[in-house]
Amino acid sequence: MTIFAGILTRHKDKTIPGSFTNELRALISRHPDDKNTVIEFIDNGIYLAKVDIGALKQPGSFSTKELTAFVAGDPLYQAGPSMPGSRAESLQNLALDLAAGKLDTLHACRGTYCAVIYEHAEGRLHLVTDKLGVRPVYYWVLPDFIIFSTALRILEALSFQVKSLNLQGIAEIACFNYPLSDRTPYENIFSLYAGETVCFTGEKINRQRYWQWDKQPMNAENSSINSAEHLHATFIDSVKIRLQGQKTVAAFLSGGLDSRAIVGALKNLDVEVVTSNFAPAGSQDQAFGQLAADKLGTHHTHLQKGKQDERDPYHKLSVNKWINSENYAARNLPKPHVIWSGDGGSVGLGHVYLNPDIIQASRKKDMEKAKKEFFAYNNWGISTKLLKPKIALTLINLLNEGIQSELDSIHLGDPSRIFYLFLMLNDQRRHMFNHFENIDLGRVEFELPFFDSNFIAEIIKLPIDPFLHHVSYMEWLSYFPKAVLEVPWQAYPGHIPCPLPQLEGLTYQWNSSTEETRQNKLHALKYVKELCRNSTFSHQYLNLFYLRLWIILMRFGQSDRSYLLQTPRILYRYWSKVVPNNKNRI
Repeated sequence: MTIFAGILTRHKDKTIPGSFTNELRALISRHPDDKNTVIEFIDNGIYLAKVDIGALKQPGSFSTKELTAFVAGDPLYQAGPSMPGSRAESLQNLALDLAAGKLDTLHACRGTYCAVIYEHAEGRLHLVTDKLGVRPVYYWVLPDFIIFSTALRILEALSFQVKSLNLQGIAEIACFNYPLSDRTPYENIFSLYAGETVCFTGEKINRQRYWQWDKQPMNAENSSINSAEHLHATFIDSVKIRLQGQKTVAAFLSGGLDSRAIVGALKNLDVEVVTSNFAPAGSQDQAFGQLAADKLGTHHTHLQKGKQDERDPYHKLSVNKWINSENYAARNLPKPHVIWSGDGGSVGLGHVYLNPDIIQASRKKDMEKAKKEFFAYNNWGISTKLLKPKIALTLINLLNEGIQSELDSIHLGDPSRIFYLFLMLNDQRRHMFNHFENIDLGRVEFELPFFDSNFIAEIIKLPIDPFLHHVSYMEWLSYFPKAVLEVPWQAYPGHIPCPLPQLEGLTYQWNSSTEETRQNKLHALKYVKELCRNSTFSHQYLNLFYLRLWIILMRFGQSDRSYLLQTPRILYRYWSKVVPNNKNRI
């Protein structure tokens, strides 16, 4: 399955109104091809709906007289050294174990997935997500019902229940682009945490963390193994178990190293690889991606980005257009519905948001200094100047409370990895949000070997210091085919630079051009007009004096102050989704 959703009654005397199921059925997918393919399970007090775009080919459902189960993604259940079983076998083991109150299968799953299991006789519902929580499940706790979905947009669009804003979640989104912990922008709508299962039986809700990263072995300083070689072997294994015997696959190939490592691993396994790149013409990203494709021997294409749309951040619509084009067909290659992606590599292995000052302060348990260094290094914060003072103060206080609460929830013998786990359990857990949120439209799944739970577990075992600035990353890459490091790559600012000669006249990803700055300002000024047209929002929440001053500075000043619009933009985005109910106010 690709998407699932459902409603569970919390009281035996309650039934699910037909209007509720009709609306959920209509919302589960926005793609016309799915209109008549929604598969449902309906029983007393439960409604389940699922849609499968067919990307993973193997069935994502399992049912007996006793239970019904759906999975999105692939659990990759690996009980021993042999290859994982099929997606259907993984789900069957997972469902039977959970129904029996066992966690063994969950512990042995390496994949990116989420699942729902319903026990018929007991009326018991289980929701579960992978060890990193990358594949999301959301659930809405109401007095009479539990409503759940793999896409938050489905719960947002339901009209038969009133939503309320969660200001703490909104403050966190304004700062990080994602909420922390199990929060969403809405009260009583929660996201499963990493390695969590939630069980609903009547009015009871039982949440259980079956996998806790801060309880895993860490800092194997005296290990006799070569850590880089061992990490390389674990990564290659994560690629092999996802290949499942395929001989031709599709992958993104940028000018960076994460996607190049994946393509290098695939080519070393004798796999034919079709690659694509969305980088702007004349950029390092595009030029180095082409050089890597030539060196590694892939079928490479530069794709044009479609119109900027938050529902399609990976430009999957352009990918679909490409694989259905005459040019692609002329190559006589199989059409992929799964794209291998380097997401997760820069943070999970590269530790890009960390530096020695953050690590040293954490190790000394000087958390105030560590937090200060962490936020300064990454230029994270919340911009509230354009909001009324009372709202601004509320958001700042809630943000600080949320950050501290999340740090306090991570318990480590050696605190040097506390911010690494903070990032993995929040930033990386939410990293693929837009992809899964809009997978009904994009029609493409991703293979994500950097999120393999065994690979992350091996990283966590090792001392953190060598990972900073990509030092361990580069040693790890030395075990890949030589071609991976024989052409230039686009390095992160402040990390180990590329030692190879750089091509002249190419733009660098982290440098904004004058034209990009101009476009940012124009876009921001256009968006402000939309905010101001809504008099209810602008008069209640915006500091109109500062807003007018901001408009003048943006129009006639040289600096780009569009970042000040971030918090009002996030607030308005979610406020506009609850206000039509006419019962919600901040």
